[in-house]
Amino acid sequence: MADYNIGKAFERIENELISSMMGNLKHHKTEETKEGFQWSQWQVEQLKALENYKKQNKEKFSEEFLNINENIGSAIEKAYEQGGMDQEIKILKALQKGYTGYTHKFSGSADVSGEFFKVNERKINELINATVKDMEKAETAVLRMANDKYRKIIFDAQVYANAGGTTYEKAVDMATHDFLSAGINCIEYKNGARHTISDYADMAIKTANKRAYLRGEGTKRAEWGIHTVIVNKRGNACPLCLPFVGKVLIDDVYSGGSSKDGKYPLLSTAISQGFLHPRCKDSYTTYFEGISIPPKDEELTQDDIEIVKEQTVLNHKKQNAEKQAKRMDRLSKYSLDEENKKIYGVRSEQWKKQAGNYTEELKKSVEKSNDSGIIKSKEVETAVSDVHNVGKIDRRIYSCITKDIVTDEVIITDERIQHIKDHHPKDFERYYNYLKEIVTKPKYIIEANKPNSALILKSFSEGKEKFKTVLRIITSTDNIEFKNSIITFMKINEKEWKRLINNKKILYKSE
Repeated sequence: MADYNIGKAFERIENELISSMMGNLKHHKTEETKEGFQWSQWQVEQLKALENYKKQNKEKFSEEFLNINENIGSAIEKAYEQGGMDQEIKILKALQKGYTGYTHKFSGSADVSGEFFKVNERKINELINATVKDMEKAETAVLRMANDKYRKIIFDAQVYANAGGTTYEKAVDMATHDFLSAGINCIEYKNGARHTISDYADMAIKTANKRAYLRGEGTKRAEWGIHTVIVNKRGNACPLCLPFVGKVLIDDVYSGGSSKDGKYPLLSTAISQGFLHPRCKDSYTTYFEGISIPPKDEELTQDDIEIVKEQTVLNHKKQNAEKQAKRMDRLSKYSLDEENKKIYGVRSEQWKKQAGNYTEELKKSVEKSNDSGIIKSKEVETAVSDVHNVGKIDRRIYSCITKDIVTDEVIITDERIQHIKDHHPKDFERYYNYLKEIVTKPKYIIEANKPNSALILKSFSEGKEKFKTVLRIITSTDNIEFKNSIITFMKINEKEWKRLINNKKILYKSE
């Protein structure tokens, strides 16, 4: 099963879990109305349905999960084998062109021991085991979260209904809104971002397959005593990998090279700086000295870099529009109230149209890439623009900005993260973990220059480390799908801290 199909398999399972849950909520309403609807009786019926839901899902999906996990191991092994075969073909073609800078292990002159190949085989097995183990944890998490969300919806629906002035359908829609909007986002990354299992599987399997493929290539290069690789040009090169385009590296990760193999930097160093990150579409090819395209011809010009930046922004916007369209589709499909269905349906079409517009812009940009020589012929590739959860604010504290606060959730986007990295180097990488406490427990909230925005001050390490953060508050005049968002974040010195406190209007100060 290809990595694409594995991701789709998990997406289908997620949809089945949601569909079954929403079917129960709709079905029991119909039964109850015949005898006069009672919330207490409805809860009893729904809790019985929940127990059946848990039992049926465990029975239904256990075997399917087992089948998926078996296919994961098979896919990784095939990627490893394919990498070796493809690399051998490239090496033989280089030999036909007159390449002589090799020492094949079977010639007896290569400094390659059998232990290296045993290590590579062991690492492939470790990769398979680790990937399958992580997927098993995710599979358990998706069923557990579906059960937990179902139980929460049962009780939240009654709370909304008890508030009065609403129908059963609207009460259930309010109780299920956040769940349907986010999906079964049971996977939490270290940075706090939450993802669905299908999204996680897509990332994890593609990353594992790529590493297996690269290891297959590296093993074959090691057989020939070749350790140099070059990062080639391509359209849509990501910002993290851009600095390495056109650079020759020594592969000390997959083919056993070392600094003794030449004047070039090590692949491991590039990886530690972000190259070959998860979901990365950039890669490298073997560099055959005197045969391959010279590094200077692979380097990007300033015009090339500007085009790549343009494509990155368009990719982010396109991916976000597609993500929003999918969310609106879920809400439209599973909402019980007909008016809500229509509203979400219209929004879905708007987002789909927006995604189509970005696709057209991206195609034009890729055509410019073709003209500039960045790529020869490539499909339009997309990058994922994630929205990362930071935490939740206390609305009472932030009421000093506005009383009209529609959500307590705080997020930060990839675009803002890149902005912070560009304008305040190293601050995000070093201090990101402080962000949650900064927004949830601010020391000061200062009046900002723009409406519905909070300038937050917070210090750590007994006042030695001071930070300024700008948070945009979402009100009822904004898009209802938006969340409070970090605009910028930086470490400041004592002088700037005092300037802000002494010269700006303080709206809030913690005790």
